[in-house]
Amino acid sequence: MNRKQARAAMRGKAKGPNLNDPRQAQAMLENLPIATLVAGINNSLDILQKRGIPISDWDQKKRELYRLKVFGGKVYFLAAELDRSEQKTNKENEADGSEKQAAEKRTERGQGNA
Repeated sequence: MNRKQARAAMRGKAKGPNLNDPRQAQAMLENLPIATLVAGINNSLDILQKRGIPISDWDQKKRELYRLKVFGGKVYFLAAELDRSEQKTNKENEADGSEKQAAEKRTERGQGNA
């Protein structure tokens, strides 16, 4: 805190915290309620998931963190064990299905692979 901020605080004219100052930003976050902090973390998780970045369990690589919840004043993480091979197989099947449909359309039009 600089002299101007200290004098303003003593006079009762203090503004809110300067969030560009890492110490003041950290102090503000430390005073937030737990539910607010968890909501911020969940928002960050949503953004990472939309970008396709999984957050995996260190010991069990198949488990992915997807949400934090507050129950009775305690914070719990929710993780799911996702089978990536099934997801890849489903994507491959969808791609094969669209290729087959295109081939059928070509055959109907008389443009088969002859």
